[in-house]
Amino acid sequence: MAAHDGSAIAAILAPDFTSVDTSGQTDTAAQMIDGVNRLKSDPNKKSKTTLETVSRQGDTALVRQRYDMRTTKAGSDGVQHQIELVALSTDTWVKPQAVWLMQRTVTNELSYFVDGAMVAHKVRP
Repeated sequence: MAAHDGSAIAAILAPDFTSVDTSGQTDTAAQMIDGVNRLKSDPNKKSKTTLETVSRQGDTALVRQRYDMRTTKAGSDGVQHQIELVALSTDTWVKPQAVWLMQRTVTNELSYFVDGAMVAHKVRP
């Protein structure tokens, strides 16, 4: 995703992949990939994904993860600000044949901070 490589992203997605955001809006694989490809590259961006839990039943795995991204951005006044985005999500992976594919990702919670202060917080109902 960081490389904005749509083909590489598509290679790990199941044919019926869906992405659900905190408001319940659902995107298809094509819509999600298009959104990733439209993101601007950010040389200041540092991100880390932490797998919090992984559970498996047969050919299905449920992964709860935390994504933490930090960067700096200039405000309208030209002053640099510390930005942090934290997303908690649940991914469903399936193994229809020999390879694991992501079938669904659901963003459960999203927090956005500027200079350490939370300015937005969304929780999926």
